[in-house]
Amino acid sequence: MYNKNDPETIRSLFNSIAKQYDRTNAVLSFQMHKRWNQALIQEALVPANPSVFLDLCCGTGAIAFEYLKSARHPKKAYMLDFSEGMLEHARYRAKELAIVHHEITYLQADAQHIPMMTESVECATIAYGIRNVKHPSKCIQEVYRVLAAGGSFGILELTQPTNPLLRFGHRFYLRTMLPLIGKLLTSNRDAYRYLCNSINTFIPADELERLMRSAGFRDIHRHAFLGGIATLLVGKK
Repeated sequence: MYNKNDPETIRSLFNSIAKQYDRTNAVLSFQMHKRWNQALIQEALVPANPSVFLDLCCGTGAIAFEYLKSARHPKKAYMLDFSEGMLEHARYRAKELAIVHHEITYLQADAQHIPMMTESVECATIAYGIRNVKHPSKCIQEVYRVLAAGGSFGILELTQPTNPLLRFGHRFYLRTMLPLIGKLLTSNRDAYRYLCNSINTFIPADELERLMRSAGFRDIHRHAFLGGIATLLVGKK
């Protein structure tokens, strides 16, 4: 039913789970995703302290809003997502969190075709989204295009552990518990079955790093969390 080679099905998927997305993520990751999110913010955004930044596949705004809440000076944030449902919920959360001292532009667009000028942002992030992009290499190349010289790009993604025993347990959890919990919390078991498969079939972290280097990124730092259940990569243009 859901297939990233058919982008409209992915849009439909995320529209259907937008309102329950944050709560479901918290349950499924045992709140660990918050620590991973903070690592992305601390390594990609905080050192760069960008005045203008782009959050791709922004979802409900978890990365952008967490950074903006602690920013001392007004920022300009571009939040891009393919799903109008996610963007709608992000707008609601911005009001709920009273994020009013920053300029936020919401872009409903494909991460492979970013509707922004070349070298127009100082930093870019993408969390848990690149594995749902049809051609990850195109997304990475587009980020390189819109980044100013010296700009940083952080990718946070769910990946497969390298340890055989941990990998077995991880796959068992993804195949059995994740769709079941997803169904209980969102009434959409098929969505979380797809998300499970998207992790199991996504390229390894080594390949993701290679794509960043091929696009021109340098000084790439990589961190694996919990044996590789999640991976963070940060590089510079």
